[in-house]
Amino acid sequence: MKTLLALSLSCICLLVRVGSADAASAYAGERLALGADARALALGGAYVALAEGATAGYWNPAGLAALDGRQLHLTHEPRFGLVDGDFVALALPGTRLGNVAFSLLRVGVADIPFTTLQDPSQPIGSDNRPVVLSKENSADYALYLSGGRRLHRRLEVGASLKLLYSSVSSYSAYGFGLDVGMRLRLGWGLALAANLRDLSTTPIFWSTGTTDRIQPSLQLGMAWSLPLAGGRATAVLAGRGGGKAEDESGAAPLEAGLEYGFKNIALRAGLEEERRAFGLGLQPHQRLTLDLAYLEHDGLDPTYRVSAGFRF
Repeated sequence: MKTLLALSLSCICLLVRVGSADAASAYAGERLALGADARALALGGAYVALAEGATAGYWNPAGLAALDGRQLHLTHEPRFGLVDGDFVALALPGTRLGNVAFSLLRVGVADIPFTTLQDPSQPIGSDNRPVVLSKENSADYALYLSGGRRLHRRLEVGASLKLLYSSVSSYSAYGFGLDVGMRLRLGWGLALAANLRDLSTTPIFWSTGTTDRIQPSLQLGMAWSLPLAGGRATAVLAGRGGGKAEDESGAAPLEAGLEYGFKNIALRAGLEEERRAFGLGLQPHQRLTLDLAYLEHDGLDPTYRVSAGFRF
């Protein structure tokens, strides 16, 4: 299965090499879709209405309006033994621009096999098998410059400017885009939110002369939190539309999650389409939070993601 995944990644990379802009654009935004923050992913990614702290620049920049102190966030995930995902974010309250965050997402894949046939002029067959031509590396970076403000005691808004850079073997690309978000607090622990990603139809300019474009997509969500049995229970629900968000049936995917926190521990469960997720949160110190997410994947081995948050 890992070999199949590696070959699939190499096929995507080859789309860039042969200059197929339309085909490559179908995958242009996938490098940004791994997510950030083990807490959010353990809730099925239904985090748009709950986004808070340093990771809000990724999930919904409007969540930065509720920032209550300086925060540093780190996330790491070794996925399938092939893909390394890392996310780091720094959030600062009370600047001239409001509350701001600087976030960096990196996704790297090493030793991607680029193949060719033993005799490229002949069709594939038992005596003309694929051979590895070379092994290449790929890395994708997304830098988020985010800000959030409270316009009204119930209304929060925010925006994230994205700067993108990608490299595959000797090829490279850069791009830029804009996300805008809002959150409306209705009282009784209920919040509604929206995050419009790639408002600018984010262009990706490759050194091959081709241009990919990430189409705009909209995520809508709600969060409901209330005291329960001495702790706090939270339910979240979200849906996505636009871009390449549709699932295999063509329907807009739904995400849902539940969290129960009691003192310094939190238990979580989530559902992203039909993929289950579970998580654990710990706060061993008032300035430190630790989160773990267990994520299922279609046809692939489950993975784990770990995060740490610091207040200073």
